[in-house]
Amino acid sequence: MSFFKKLKEAISNIVSGKKNQEINNITDLLIEADFGVTLAESLSNKIKNSSNTAESLKEEISNILNPLINDIVIDRCCKPFVITLCGINGCGKTTTIAKLVHKFHNEGLSVDIAACDTFRAAADDQLEIWANRLDAKLYKGTNKDPASVAYTAISSTNSDVLLVDTAGRLPTNTNLMNELSKIYRVLNKFNSKAPHMNILVIDATTGQNSINQVQAFNGINQIDGIILAKIDGGAKGGTIVNIANKLHIPILGVGNGENKEDFEIFSIDKFLKDLVG
Repeated sequence: MSFFKKLKEAISNIVSGKKNQEINNITDLLIEADFGVTLAESLSNKIKNSSNTAESLKEEISNILNPLINDIVIDRCCKPFVITLCGINGCGKTTTIAKLVHKFHNEGLSVDIAACDTFRAAADDQLEIWANRLDAKLYKGTNKDPASVAYTAISSTNSDVLLVDTAGRLPTNTNLMNELSKIYRVLNKFNSKAPHMNILVIDATTGQNSINQVQAFNGINQIDGIILAKIDGGAKGGTIVNIANKLHIPILGVGNGENKEDFEIFSIDKFLKDLVG
């Protein structure tokens, strides 16, 4: 039986004779769905005396998520409006950038990209393919200082939006995190308000380690919002509820496929329907 079916069955089985057992099952299943132990236990305690367990669970999760669901709003008075994207290796940043270019083009905005993952040639190649497909100018410099690429881009672009890619890195890699900090400083030196938005891309399948990621990247430069990538890959998605509950960082969208169109505002209704029914 799939995870989602098990959770729905546990909820539907809440009857007086099995109540305590099923509440414990729900707690375990929420932990399995990456809600985290503390939040899973809290939610289970809140719904255990409800006459409608499913609706109560939906309401509790909605109360956590609703205040944090946002869209990415570009201030057209700031040109370029600089958005930096950070995250660990393989989190989905490159595809996310392509989706954002497509989104902003549909909003009538011009977009350039700064390829500041300069030590991984494949990163430039991937971005260049997308830039060519989407008619976005790409600033790159293989083996150059990433901060210098960022400076060239911000000082040269005439576009409405500048998307700054950064190297995927583990938060425990001090040198790479220092490099990321330097990119922020260079952008800020050119424009005291840049980056105007700092987005963390999280792989939805990462699980509870994502909390540590958010805290580490937030310690370098304030994270203004999270994009949840790879939500289509069988991820249960509970980690975003745990992040929202603990850290109160806006959720700016989800990536639900590999195509440029596969980006949307996080839908609480869809999330809850998949999770609970």
